[in-house]
Amino acid sequence: MRKPKLLFVFAMLGLAVFSNTAAGVFSDDFDDGDISDWTVTTQGSGSFTASDACSVSEPYSFHMDSPGDSQAMAVSPTYTYDVNLSENYHVSFYFLIPDTSNHWFEVFNNHQTYIIIDSGDDLKCYKGAGQSDLIDELATGQWHHIEIKVYPSFENYDVYVDEVFKKTCPFWIHTGFEDCFRIGDRENGTDDYGEAYWDDFEITQPVDSDGDGIMDPNDNCPYVPNPSQADRNSDGWGDVCECEAANLDELDIIKLLDFSIFASDWRKNGTTLTGDINSDEVVDFNDLEILAYHWLSDCSEE
Repeated sequence: MRKPKLLFVFAMLGLAVFSNTAAGVFSDDFDDGDISDWTVTTQGSGSFTASDACSVSEPYSFHMDSPGDSQAMAVSPTYTYDVNLSENYHVSFYFLIPDTSNHWFEVFNNHQTYIIIDSGDDLKCYKGAGQSDLIDELATGQWHHIEIKVYPSFENYDVYVDEVFKKTCPFWIHTGFEDCFRIGDRENGTDDYGEAYWDDFEITQPVDSDGDGIMDPNDNCPYVPNPSQADRNSDGWGDVCECEAANLDELDIIKLLDFSIFASDWRKNGTTLTGDINSDEVVDFNDLEILAYHWLSDCSEE
């Protein structure tokens, strides 16, 4: 049977590759009906309220009504990114517009990503200087799941609507608001107006499980520190993790006992072979190459 230590190594690698390992940065489902931590600005008949008339997760959503020449704007509570703004982050929320009586209001704006509703039901990314690109035409009267996957190093973001990719948008870079975001009608006048509901806001960011400065989705050995990301055979599996897997007897140094265990499985096929170092269900020269590379290595020192 494959040793528990090796199973753990491969399980952790699998989690890094196949899961969206992330830490919560901000969330609000409005279910307590308390929006006092949001900064709400209204003028005229504009309003932002916790509404029980329509929600994804009962009993409340966040409801904006800004008819005519009124104003209704809301700024989220501030939050702290786990790492700096050069790292990717993910924004998720649900959004509904009751009808097409809307013109130019903000769906999400943190001065990097800037998404608006324009011309009734057009979801657009705003690029500045009055320029915008169509993302999708939303059906009215139903909830849509909006996801924004943000890539600061590329100064762009991908927008998904109901789990379907729609558009890559360029950043609208401006000062302020990186530690909060703004929604609603920011102008008091007849040019910006509309009605909408938001629910289940969530902002997440990848974590660095081993603390080596490389976020898990980009780390070739996410649970063992390896800031150099050394990968001498370019197989996407960091040398440190290969060393852990090649340590078949789980003692300090890879030596003859490890080779003896490996030799007993040579040319065998199966899912539980201890000598199957790269976990491809066959013990062959690929495994031997990994073992030979780490021969006499102390994995704890790599």
